[in-house]
Amino acid sequence: MSGLLNSRWAPGAPTSVHRPQYTPRPQTTGSIRLTPPGSLLPPAEELSRFMKIVARLRWKLPFLAEGYRLATLETGNDMSDDVAHAEIMFKIDFHEYYALLERAIVHLLAVFNIAVTSSRGSTHSSGNGVANGHSVGVHRYHANVLEALREQTTPLSPVLGSGSVYLKLQKAKDLRNRWKTADLTMEERERQGERKDVLRLADFDFEGILSGIFAGLEEAYVRAKDHVDKCVRPDDLPGQTNTEADWGFMVDAMDWEAV
Repeated sequence: MSGLLNSRWAPGAPTSVHRPQYTPRPQTTGSIRLTPPGSLLPPAEELSRFMKIVARLRWKLPFLAEGYRLATLETGNDMSDDVAHAEIMFKIDFHEYYALLERAIVHLLAVFNIAVTSSRGSTHSSGNGVANGHSVGVHRYHANVLEALREQTTPLSPVLGSGSVYLKLQKAKDLRNRWKTADLTMEERERQGERKDVLRLADFDFEGILSGIFAGLEEAYVRAKDHVDKCVRPDDLPGQTNTEADWGFMVDAMDWEAV
């Protein structure tokens, strides 16, 4: 991941972005729902939360890169205990990193007044009442986040919901699902019905996946910022403070449906 660590996404890198012109699409309803006023935070505040999560993604990137390096060290024919442990730790780290990435996308969608829930084909809770309804709902929620990007109703769709960026988001989500049980033994995984085939960690192009996603997020930010600028007056924008209270949403699990 040396390339990523030298990119604009490394901590301390400049944050200015090119602002391309685009023509917004009219918003229509589909498998996601335009929420009524008051259901979400104002667009400027949703964008502010997105930028705070981006700051966390930037901060955590060098640690993720170092974990990948340790987890893919060449130690001969057999994997050493240290490398095996590092692989488990990296997979858990990546699972957590994707959760932050997903939250960033949810706040970008909210800028355009789109909320994501665990319902199939809508934003309402399914309420099916089955015993495993919570786990099924959470799984559906993760799928709905990416499905929302595919809806051709916001300026986010062309940059995050199609092409190579969308494929990389799908790949990252697949890895997140594959590694959510990284700390279980092989026997425990088999009892859960997990596939026995295991691909080598070194076979995944993490730098390519993350670089592509971050490039999409940069352009998505430009479009979201343009939307916010058209929605509010400069005096309405939240202050650029950095108090503990401003970051409270980041650690409050109750405001994150997918936890």
